[in-house]
This record gives sequence, C-alpha cells and structure tokens, in this order.
Amino acid sequence: MYDIHSHILPAMDDGARDLAESIRIAEETVKKGIKGIVATPHFMEEGYRFALPELEEKIRQFQEVLKKREIDLEIYPGAEVFIYPGLIRDLEEGLVPTINKSSYLLLEFPMYGFPPYTGDLLYNLQVLGYKVIIAHPERYREVVEAPDFLYRFARGSIYAQVNSSSLLGVFGERVKRTAEILFLHNMVQLIGSDLHSTGRRGQTLREGVERLKELDREKAELLLRNNRRVIEDKELECLEPLPYRGKGGLLDKLRKRFLS
Repeated sequence: MYDIHSHILPAMDDGARDLAESIRIAEETVKKGIKGIVATPHFMEEGYRFALPELEEKIRQFQEVLKKREIDLEIYPGAEVFIYPGLIRDLEEGLVPTINKSSYLLLEFPMYGFPPYTGDLLYNLQVLGYKVIIAHPERYREVVEAPDFLYRFARGSIYAQVNSSSLLGVFGERVKRTAEILFLHNMVQLIGSDLHSTGRRGQTLREGVERLKELDREKAELLLRNNRRVIEDKELECLEPLPYRGKGGLLDKLRKRFLS
C-alpha cells in the first residue's frame, strides 16, 4: 500500500510536531503494511509555505533517520495546496510542489465554500497539463449537503481523494456517509490517511481500505492501485461517475439489503 496524503514531516505545519513524533508515525505506518508515503505539508499563499529545496532537504534528512533505525518506509515529496488565485503563476515559476514531481496536484478547498474562481482555475490547470486531485471532498459543506456537487467535477476529469479517517467516523456520521456515497458512485479515485499525528489523526489507511472493501472490494483495490499510479505519474484507472439522487440512491439500497 501507498499513502498519498500525510503530514508526517516534523514541524512543517499542523502535523507532526517534532522528529520523535514523525518517527512514531513512520513506525506505525510500516506496521500497517504501507511501503511508501507522500509527505504533503500544507502549502498556502499566506501562512504555511516553504521553498522546494527546504521540502527536499527535510525529506532527505528524515529518510536518513529512518534508514538508521531500519524503518523501511519510502518518503515522497508533495504538498496539500490550498487554492488561491495566483496558484497557476506560482506553479509555472516552480514554486508549488506536485506529488512526487508528477503532473498530479493535491488541492484543498475552504471547508465552507468553494471560491467563485474555482471553475476557471481548474480548467486552466488542466489546459496546462496538471491533473487535479481534490483533497477530502467528503468534508466540504457543499458536498456533505449535496454529494452530487462533486459529480460535475468527476465528469470533467477532476480526481478526488477520500480520507480513510472519514470512513471510520472521525469527522462524524454525516462526513462518513458522504464518503461512502462518493465511493459507491465512483466520484473518488484515491484514498489517503491525511494523518497529522498518532492517535485520533493517526495512520488509518489500512482500516479505511478495509471499510471500503466491505462496500465493494474491487473498487477499493482500484483506489489502492491508483495511489501507486499517482506516485509513478501514470494515468488513473477510473470508473464512470454515477449521479447521486439522495434517498433511494445506491448506498440506501445497500443498507436496506444489509438490514433485511
């Protein structure tokens, strides 16, 4: 397994506080059968921000520590980029990290509203050859209130990554239900832990995948394959997204069947 969303690097954002915590996270990650993890510290126009050489040096130092401790975990560079109007300019100037220097960009949105320039920005990113991955859509208000909000993005070849912790109820039942709906309707193509620490926001990728396998084993395995394909800068395996029409949708039918 490969994890494409994590805040494992020490003291770069609101993730691991120090090297000791990063090491504990790495140990936990390896114990759960994960071979590689993308370090995606927050990257913003203002606030959390870093230069690419700083990220690469952090990873190099951390990888050396892991090697000395015989912790067999490969760390890949990346970032969780918070959307902002000047993003394309900064990308073109080489200031913004993509996942493992690939064409895949992990993009985060405000929890309580997509900016009005979102559509134009996503279109322009695609024109320039970037492949956008929306981070944890199940946590955004518009998507929770109407899961079909993500359908038009999925139809437009905008990818999405569900959080394993969302599937386990860490962010509440509504977010969990939304994550399940998006998965069953082929609106998410990837899964990540979005780990920030040990404990509540720890490494839950394996547990999240097991939950998806209960819903649809083949689709769950497809998401795992796609994680690896992102790191290798390969095209994703995608299923045709299905519209969700609220009650009476696929998830509700499955639940009724299980209850009966």
